[in-house]
Amino acid sequence: MRSLLVVGGGAAGCELAWGLARRGVATTLLTTSLDTLYALPADAWPGRPPPATLWSALASEARDAAGLQRAGPLRRAAKRELERLADLRVVQSNATGLLRGDAGEVVGVRTWEGPAVRAERTVLAVGSFLGARLALGPAVELAGRLSEMAYDDLRDDLRDTGLRLRRATVALAGDGVAPPYAVEHDVVDEDELAPLRVDGRVVAAAGRARRWAGLWFVGACTGEVGIETAAAAGRDLAAHLAQAPSPGLSGNA
Repeated sequence: MRSLLVVGGGAAGCELAWGLARRGVATTLLTTSLDTLYALPADAWPGRPPPATLWSALASEARDAAGLQRAGPLRRAAKRELERLADLRVVQSNATGLLRGDAGEVVGVRTWEGPAVRAERTVLAVGSFLGARLALGPAVELAGRLSEMAYDDLRDDLRDTGLRLRRATVALAGDGVAPPYAVEHDVVDEDELAPLRVDGRVVAAAGRARRWAGLWFVGACTGEVGIETAAAAGRDLAAHLAQAPSPGLSGNA
């Protein structure tokens, strides 16, 4: 495989981009904000990073005196390490829709800023940002996380081109820095997906139908919840895609 586009800079997207670029795959990571790469669910997070991940490599740098992972140090360290990789281009932009090739296959995305981003494969690692509505007390905002705007353009494009979606909700308990809130968002219907299993565990999924050739999904947009789960999924999908041939029209594997 010569090139891959990752849309989304959360745990799954960062791990996928990191794993691919370290294996010599020319990779573009598209994120709505360079300042919120690898955002943890809370300012201080008790979870353990999965082994052989970017997060595990940075865990000691992000750990505080109480043994918790701190969001700020992890974000800054992840940005630094991702931008160091020669085969990785990190771009701040908003994906608004899929690009199609001459035979109908997915060949990248259109962006709100204008320039299209093309690749042999496109992976949507957009977390809870498809049609996201954040509820904080009685207030409802167009956001996928606190202080992070969500844009419905990509969700609308996926739906308008025939991808079946369903609603899901992620609730976060909050901590001493952030209040509790919930995000309602779209996930891809299971019937649309061809799952990738690693050691018997589903870690990601390709678009099942022919019209989704070249397109993969990973993380919360498939219904998988949890930053540790997302990190492991990005790690495992990188290992799979780095070995996969070019997609053509015969499928995504």
